[in-house]
Amino acid sequence: MKQHWRSCAMLLALLCAASAVTSCGVNSDSAPTGTDTEAASAAESGTEARWHDALPSELDLGGQTFVIHSRGDEGPNLEIDTEKEDGEVLNDAIFQRNRGLEERLNMKLEVYPGSSWENYGQDITQIRASIAAGDNAWQMISVWGLYSSQLVLDNCFYDLTDMPYLDPGAPWWNQSAVQALTLADKRFLMVGDTSVLSTLGGSFVLFVNDTMCQRYDIDDIHQLVREGKWTLPKMTEYSKMAMSDLDGSGSMDENDQFGLLFAPYNTADSLYTAADIHQITLSDGMPVYTPAVERMTKLMETLYPLCFEGTMYGSYMDLYGTSMNSIFTSGQGLMIVSTLSGARGAYRDMEDNYTIVPLPKLDEAQENYLTPAYNGACLMGIPADNPDPEAAAAVMEAMAAASHYEVTPIYFKTCLQEKYARSEETVEMLEIIRDTQYVDAEFLWIDALGGVGYTMRNMIAQNTKDVASWVAKNEKSVENSIENMVSALEQLQNE
Repeated sequence: MKQHWRSCAMLLALLCAASAVTSCGVNSDSAPTGTDTEAASAAESGTEARWHDALPSELDLGGQTFVIHSRGDEGPNLEIDTEKEDGEVLNDAIFQRNRGLEERLNMKLEVYPGSSWENYGQDITQIRASIAAGDNAWQMISVWGLYSSQLVLDNCFYDLTDMPYLDPGAPWWNQSAVQALTLADKRFLMVGDTSVLSTLGGSFVLFVNDTMCQRYDIDDIHQLVREGKWTLPKMTEYSKMAMSDLDGSGSMDENDQFGLLFAPYNTADSLYTAADIHQITLSDGMPVYTPAVERMTKLMETLYPLCFEGTMYGSYMDLYGTSMNSIFTSGQGLMIVSTLSGARGAYRDMEDNYTIVPLPKLDEAQENYLTPAYNGACLMGIPADNPDPEAAAAVMEAMAAASHYEVTPIYFKTCLQEKYARSEETVEMLEIIRDTQYVDAEFLWIDALGGVGYTMRNMIAQNTKDVASWVAKNEKSVENSIENMVSALEQLQNE
């Protein structure tokens, strides 16, 4: 299959893409219910009705081994494969999904765990070199979204647009992403239920200590969310209420109590998305720089004081996030900005009750909440040196479909809503979080777009809050980056 890739075919992809997952209800630790009750029964009995994709029933992949390169962190690895059943419901659902697929298609699945996020750049160099050499080391790649454009630009993936077996209209593929990932009649990466832990699990949310809310007579945050009144000013108000010098030292440190705990850079990025800020718009299908000075200025009016005037605002800024989890779990923090995966990880054994709510809107005038999936989402592609891309496409399709019915319901309903949620209100908030999930191309294409997605974090790093001056200073550089991208996009369209 001939490759045509000299430019950013993913740009439009994620400007509008929302969550890569949908969910179904469950009534036990293994069987989806509701509209999929019959499918669940079939899955348990091992009948052909278990499979909802349109792959031919006689498809036989001849015992091939399909190695999937994954980012080396726990979530991205686990969503691809696990070595054995261990009694943990999510682990076992993924194990059973893969072993069922292996038997059905007569093939073997393996995960190649790459580096974790700190060293993943080395993996990109390794992947690029391996594909250029034609090693066929991996038959599929679950690539970290932040780095995906680098590989796409280097012609490392097959065009999936007309690839046999893949059904982009199926419910296990996110439809907004499918639409946006298609540019110049080409689509190189797809996002679906296979990536549930790195998309939904990687979403930034706010964990709130319910016990402290009761202690300080804080209004019901759930009701504010329902009414569309959960905003940055309200979050700041509550943060001030909960601050306390517990040890009487006269200074605030990790031994004291805070209203808001956060790591500044990830928080700046996630609040940027949650505030519905966009600096890249489209004109005739091409990216255009339209700096959102007014909205960014309003965001910075809240963000800057939280970072640099914590003693007035009740906030605790931990540059790398190494201590804030322990402060929160010990009951010394009212709110913490973290990923949803914390519910099954860092906060699972917390003694105080907590709830989970979406990040606040910029103000009440903002129409909807936006839950940032950020740039940790893993996108599936077939490397260009794979001599049998159609077989890989069959595995991709079958794996996404099986995940839709056998893994996503377990993660969302059984794990998040039944196992880790501590109140009915949290269950309700999780529905809102899932339904408002948003993946922003301004972070995934950070270099090609002149770093606009990092505007807030870069300003915090340089201790400045003058958005207008920042935009004026960096505007030419951003526009040059986008002009180069537009030129590449035009060349792609002309091929």
